[in-house]
Amino acid sequence: MDSKDTLFITGSTGQLGSFILAELLGFLAGEAHSGHILCAKRTSSSMGQMEMTQDFLNLDSEQFSSMPNIHWIDCDLGDGHFCFEAIIDYCAVHDIAPPKEIIHAAAAINISPSTSANTSNEQLTDQMLLLGELLKIKHFTHISSIAVMGGTAPLGEVEMIGPANFHPNRSDAFLSNYALGKIASELRVWKAQAEGMSISIIRPGVILGIGPKEKAPQELWARLQDGRLPIATDGSTGIVDVRDVASIAVAAHRKRVVGPVITVAENASFYDLLDKLGKAIGSTKKLKRINAEPWLDRMRDFAFLSRVPFIGKFFTPQMRIMLFSKTQYDGSSGAELLQYRAIDDTISQFGYYLSKVWR
Repeated sequence: MDSKDTLFITGSTGQLGSFILAELLGFLAGEAHSGHILCAKRTSSSMGQMEMTQDFLNLDSEQFSSMPNIHWIDCDLGDGHFCFEAIIDYCAVHDIAPPKEIIHAAAAINISPSTSANTSNEQLTDQMLLLGELLKIKHFTHISSIAVMGGTAPLGEVEMIGPANFHPNRSDAFLSNYALGKIASELRVWKAQAEGMSISIIRPGVILGIGPKEKAPQELWARLQDGRLPIATDGSTGIVDVRDVASIAVAAHRKRVVGPVITVAENASFYDLLDKLGKAIGSTKKLKRINAEPWLDRMRDFAFLSRVPFIGKFFTPQMRIMLFSKTQYDGSSGAELLQYRAIDDTISQFGYYLSKVWR
């Protein structure tokens, strides 16, 4: 159901958030949100992603900002009390009702096993849940990740996992700091539900989209275009179009689907995925394929190097799992809300667009 309640969205200047905003405005799969939408941003936020999203969707360059129900508000998401005061003040000045719904799409994105443990995802989620309590919201939608999921099959064996495969007590030794942060974030949301908050949880796979070349979500595209990704393994992951994630997230929010909703359109090997991405963006460099047999055992044999500065990150258990895991993800819960786009079409469309604008 649509709502006339004011909605607060975080991350709207990022890749996924900008497409969620497009969905809320009726430019993707669903109807436009009929209430006011408050979009959080930092005073230093770049609008480059927003401009590219509008351009890709063939919209006017000021389309989003010119909509009468869109309001941009500067606030520090790391401080729920500050956000609350900023929102209340803004709403009073502009004579609009304070938000009764939150879509939390802001996140620090870096899946590398060497990512610092001091990522902000857990803190951001904690403060946005606090904001929800202060605002007495009716519903909170959280964008999580398939990184919180895990199976039981030995590394290198194929296993299909679904929404129930959430194992927050897995050993830290086998998880990246990014995964740990997302697990902690999702646990906070489940705790809020136990305390009475209405929630939805969305777990996207690897999101394929468009945006400024220097931004983290476009790292694979950028490295392939620049010839800086010479190898790929026979491990696999779940992938999905950013437009589908946005539409499914909004649909789940409106229907109050608790989830978790897994948004994965296709499971693909890293080699096949990177090969297609490279061709779509015009790369002529051939990838070298690294298979689990024999490289997985070789990396295990040299695990003692994991403590060596600089090169150690390439010999950790987390790196082996990231490169050679063949876990597959059941995205049928997302398909119940929206029919996924064909991934080959997604890659073709985004690759063609980026090859033009990144010249």
